[in-house]
Amino acid sequence: MCGVCGLLDNGPQWSDPLRKDIPPRQLRLQQLALLNRALKPWRLTLSEFHNSWLLASPTGQQTLVSSLDVLWKEAEKMIRRPIDPLDDNWLAALAQE
Repeated sequence: MCGVCGLLDNGPQWSDPLRKDIPPRQLRLQQLALLNRALKPWRLTLSEFHNSWLLASPTGQQTLVSSLDVLWKEAEKMIRRPIDPLDDNWLAALAQE
């Protein structure tokens, strides 16, 4: 994807927070921390890049994602297998954090 496409605003997402009492920047940082915690068992990391997220693998593969549904699809591509949110090993890794 070119840099310009990654900067376009896709509008509201289903995952947008409902709370309006916290500044948007603080909410975005909270989201980033939670998502990184969820991605850690697969050794994937997420960072902020303008108004998008940058998903990276330990081998250096990177892709821009603009929403949670795209994030999980791209994460599955990077790890080359489906992500099961009810996987016992993943839930155990999350519980240890």
